[in-house]
Amino acid sequence: MSSSAYTPLRTLIWKEFRLAFRDQIMSTLAIIIYTLFLTSGLLTVFQYQNDQQSRELSNKKFRQQWEAQHNNPHEAAHFGTYLFKPLSLLSAFDPGLNDYFGTTYRVEAHVQHEVDYSNAERNDALMRFGQFTLALIMQMLIPLLLLFISSSALTYEKESGTFRMLMAQGISPSQLAWGKVWSNYLLVVFLVMPIFIVLFFIVLLSPPGIALLGRFFILAGGYLLFYLLVTLTGVIVSALSSTSRTATLTVLIVWLFSSILLPKIAAGQAADAYPLSSRAAFNNNVKQGFLKGINGDLPYQERGEKHYAALLKKYRPDSSAQLPVNTDGLMLQYHEDYQNKVFDHYYTALANTFNQQQSFLNYAGLADPFISLKRLSMAMSGTDFYHHQTFFLQAKAYRNTLIRKLNLELASHPVKPNESYQADPRFFLQLKDFQYQAPTLLQMLYLQRLAMLSLCCWIGLLSVTLYFITKPLLR
Repeated sequence: MSSSAYTPLRTLIWKEFRLAFRDQIMSTLAIIIYTLFLTSGLLTVFQYQNDQQSRELSNKKFRQQWEAQHNNPHEAAHFGTYLFKPLSLLSAFDPGLNDYFGTTYRVEAHVQHEVDYSNAERNDALMRFGQFTLALIMQMLIPLLLLFISSSALTYEKESGTFRMLMAQGISPSQLAWGKVWSNYLLVVFLVMPIFIVLFFIVLLSPPGIALLGRFFILAGGYLLFYLLVTLTGVIVSALSSTSRTATLTVLIVWLFSSILLPKIAAGQAADAYPLSSRAAFNNNVKQGFLKGINGDLPYQERGEKHYAALLKKYRPDSSAQLPVNTDGLMLQYHEDYQNKVFDHYYTALANTFNQQQSFLNYAGLADPFISLKRLSMAMSGTDFYHHQTFFLQAKAYRNTLIRKLNLELASHPVKPNESYQADPRFFLQLKDFQYQAPTLLQMLYLQRLAMLSLCCWIGLLSVTLYFITKPLLR
């Protein structure tokens, strides 16, 4: 496009900005958006600080309890501890699935727990309406305001009689339409950019610091792409509508369908297509598999007797009291290993179903870009299902390693009959804390490739649509 073609476009954009300030559209939007952001931001910061302090105090308390123990190692395993998924400011920005799946994992002998203690379990309003967060405002409210503004962009010109005047001045319908697109889009960008700048410095100064910047830039870029998509949708509706009232009603229907109805339908279809067993059924399968054996293995009692006989054969003592190891610890760990095997056997099928549901929703995002934005936002914030599953698997591995160390500590200290080994506090002191390793940015970009492709393709599709409908419909 030549420089002369850009001149009418720049003029149109500048005209729209002057009208926005003259009609106080800019100031009204700014008051609405910044009031919502300030309210949500204060609530988010308060909740984040409260959750972070609670985690720090709990971790310190549990560590002190471990270090002060004089217990039998297996009794300590029953006492257990709790592991907490680390929080970041991005997870506070978009809590995603954390409020529903929980962020706490219970470590305990003989029992494989799931991540639990979600906020939604204790908050009925949260289950019904969701948490009032910054992400909710940016995903739902700002697009709604943007649709209302852009939907009257061309109908206003036709209703006020200025459309023919603009055409008489040599401005083409396509230039007029794109002038409306860029003016409305830049208007919203100027409004939300201060929010992104504030978030940038908050993230930069947070404990993870630079490590989160890559995720933040992808997050901000995803929202800016989505706002361009929304603007294109509003202007296209305006081009196809005869009156502003019709355009407003149409974009409201589009917003309700794409942001509320279709995501719920997609989630329901994913659950129906790939149904999950209940938690009670899963736990019962693990229990029965442990007692009766899986894949042709012997039942619990026979397995234990066979393993104990193998220990006696290995060490060949004159009596069980002369064994150079504590058989209680070895038997406990043997049963623990088998229970882990049973749990992994049934969890593999469950994880496959989870992954199928997530894949279904990824492809649903190709039909509804709002789903793609929501999934991209949760992924970059570290609150999507993949992060939840990663935390669970790492917590489970830590739990298995910790229980093994406790049982083997017991096994390495044989005692006389009717005696019990009491571990020294120095043993508990050397046990390492749980360290969660979040997925890398490259991993998340690969997993969210369909979401980013969806946003880009929809922008391209709507741009082509706008080009083809302007000339015949705006004469």
